[in-house]
Amino acid sequence: MSSKKRLLKITAIVLGVVAFTGYFAFSTFLFSPLEADLEADVAALVPRDVDFYAARARNDEAFGDFPRLAVQDRIDRTDAWQTWIKSPEYADLARDMKLEQSLTQLAQAADQLPLGMQPQDVYGGGDLAVAGYFRGKDLAQADWCVYGRANWLAKLAVALLNTPDVIGLKEQGFTVENGEGWVALSGSRLPRKLYIARIKDVVMVATQAELPQKARALEAQAFADSFYQSAIYFDHVQNADRNAARDEVELYVNTKKLQEALQVRGPLPNPGAQDFGEALLGRLVQAPAVKSVVGTMDLSQEFRLDVHGEFTSEAITPEMARIYRARGFDNEELLREGAILAPADAAFFAYLRAPTGDLLRNMVASMEPALRTNLEDLFRNTGKYPTLDGLVSELDGALRDRAAFIVRPNDYTPDPNGPPNDGSVVPAWALVLWPKNVDAVVALRDTIGTNSAKFGLQGRTPGEAGYFRNVLNEGGGFEIREFWSRFVPGTGMIATCNAGGMTIVSNSFKMLSHILLTATQSSAQYPRLADDPTFLALTRTMRTGGHIAAYINPKSLVPVLRLGARRQAEDALVVDWRAERARLEDKVLRERFPGEKRGQLSPAVQEQVDAIVDPQLEKMERDMQTQQVPQLMAAQERLYTYASAMRAGMVMLRLDPKSFELAVRAIVPLPE
Repeated sequence: MSSKKRLLKITAIVLGVVAFTGYFAFSTFLFSPLEADLEADVAALVPRDVDFYAARARNDEAFGDFPRLAVQDRIDRTDAWQTWIKSPEYADLARDMKLEQSLTQLAQAADQLPLGMQPQDVYGGGDLAVAGYFRGKDLAQADWCVYGRANWLAKLAVALLNTPDVIGLKEQGFTVENGEGWVALSGSRLPRKLYIARIKDVVMVATQAELPQKARALEAQAFADSFYQSAIYFDHVQNADRNAARDEVELYVNTKKLQEALQVRGPLPNPGAQDFGEALLGRLVQAPAVKSVVGTMDLSQEFRLDVHGEFTSEAITPEMARIYRARGFDNEELLREGAILAPADAAFFAYLRAPTGDLLRNMVASMEPALRTNLEDLFRNTGKYPTLDGLVSELDGALRDRAAFIVRPNDYTPDPNGPPNDGSVVPAWALVLWPKNVDAVVALRDTIGTNSAKFGLQGRTPGEAGYFRNVLNEGGGFEIREFWSRFVPGTGMIATCNAGGMTIVSNSFKMLSHILLTATQSSAQYPRLADDPTFLALTRTMRTGGHIAAYINPKSLVPVLRLGARRQAEDALVVDWRAERARLEDKVLRERFPGEKRGQLSPAVQEQVDAIVDPQLEKMERDMQTQQVPQLMAAQERLYTYASAMRAGMVMLRLDPKSFELAVRAIVPLPE
C-alpha cells in the first residue's frame, strides 16, 4: 500500500473516531442530533384543568424583523392605523403599558441572537402555545407556561443552561438552579423565576416547575389527561370549521375562574341600571353566567372568530332560559325572510328570533320607573289597556317570534308637504314584524291614531290630528298610516304598513316603499342585500345559524353618522344644570352671604346670587360648546376612521340554556 493511501486511511479513521466521539459527547452532555420530534400537538402537553390556553401554528410567517409583524408595512399605510397611533387613546395606552420600552427591549433581545437569526428561527417558527392558571386579582401574577416547537439552536441553548459557568450566566447576574427535568433561571432583569425544560423538540418556559412536570407526566401516560384530549378542545377546536393551513389562533378561557380571580361581582350588566340599554342587556345575558369560552380566531384572509361558550345553570334566570330555548333560524331563513327585504346598500341590518311576550316584558321592566308609569297612564287613558301587561299580552298574541331592523342613508327626496321636524340629520330606518293576528295590530294602530292628542301627534296646522291615511303609489298601492309628531327626530313622522304578511314601521314612508319594492322586485334599481356578494360571503362561513344576526356596512353607515356628529357630541354632554346651579349657589352663599340658605332667600339676596351664578353657568355652557364638543367630535371622527377600514362586518349569536355559539366576521382589506 502506498504511503499516500495509508495516510488517507489513517485520516479517515481519525476523523471517524473524532466524529463518533463528538457525536457521543454531544448526545451525552447536550442532546441527540437524531432525536425525533414530538408527534403530538403541543396542546397534548397542557394539563386538562388549565384556566387559559392560546396557541397558533406557523408563526414563522407572522413576523418579519421581530417583533415587527410581517404585514406591518401594509398596516402602516392605512388611514385607520395612522389615526390610531396619533390618537390620545394610543398615547395613554402606550404610556400605561410602557409599550415603546417593551418593544425596544424585545428588539434588542432579538439582535443578540447569533448569525442574524430571528426568534422565530430559533424556536422553529412552528407551534407556539401558552397556558396556565389565574392567581389573584393581578393578572401579571398568573402562573403560565409557554410551549414552543424548537430547532437545534434552541435545544442547544436549553442544554447549555446546565453549564452556566461555560456560557457566563453568573457574570450576567443570573442564578441557575437545577431540578428534576428542569433548569430554573432567576436574577438579572427577570421579574420572576423561570423554569425551563424540554420534551423532544418542544421547549417549555414556565413560572412554576409544576407545569413542565405535568407535561412530562402527560407524555408518560400517552397524553390521556391532557387539554388536547378534552372534549371541549376536540369538539370546538380540533374539529372546528378551520382554514386549510389550520393556523388560526386557538383560544380557551375558564371565565368562571377569571371572574373569581378578578373578584368580579354580579350582576353584569346590571338589570337595575338607569340606562335602558344596559338594563335590558342585563336581563337578557349575564357575564357571571358564562362558565367558559373556547374557539378559534383567524387573521389570515379576514377576521373570523368562532366561540363556543358554556353557561352555569344556576346563573341563568327563568326568563333567560325561556328566550334561550326559543327556536332559532338557519342561514336559509336569514336570507329568505330577512335579508330579502333589506336594500343592498343597507348600513345596518339585524334579524332576530325571540318570544315576543318575553322580550317585550323585559323591555318594559328595563324602563325607568317614571317612564314606565307615564307610558302605562298613556295607554290606560285610551280606555282599552288598563295596564301595560295587557298591551304586552295582546302584542304577544298578535306577533310572531321574529323581527328585522334595517337602517340606510336617508337620501329620499324631502316631501315639501311632509310633517314639521327638528331638522336633525338622521338615517332612514324600518322595523319589520310578522303578525299572526293582523286585526289586533290594526286595532292598536287605530287606538293610537284616534287618541292623537294624548300621544303628542299634530299636523301642520294647529288642531290637526296628525294621523293620516295614504296610499303607496310605488310598492303595490298598499295603504299606509302616518303618525306625525315633532318628537320624532329628523323626519317628524312614523309610518306603518301591513303588506305581504308583514307589518312595517318606519320613520319614512318612502323607506316603506323601498323595502316593499326590494322584496317583490329584486331589480337592478332595487337590489337586495340577500344577493350582495359580500353579505353572502360572510353568511356562508357562519354555518350554525342563530337567534340574532347583525350586519354592518361602514361605507353606508359612516357618512350618515358624520352628518349628525355634532348633535351626537352635544347629546353626549349630559349636565344636570339644576344640580350645577345648586352647587354654585351654595358656594356663593358660603363665601358672600354666610348664614343664608338656598330656597329661603329674600328677593334682593336671590337677585344678587343670580347675578353671580348666571354668568358662571353661561360660561360653562360656552366652554362646553367651544372645547368639549369639538373634542368629542374629534374622538367620534377617529371611530369613523377605524370603522371605514372595514369593508363589512357581521355577528351571529345562537343561544341555549346550557351554551351559546358566537361567530364574528369582518373584512378589513390591507393595501397591497
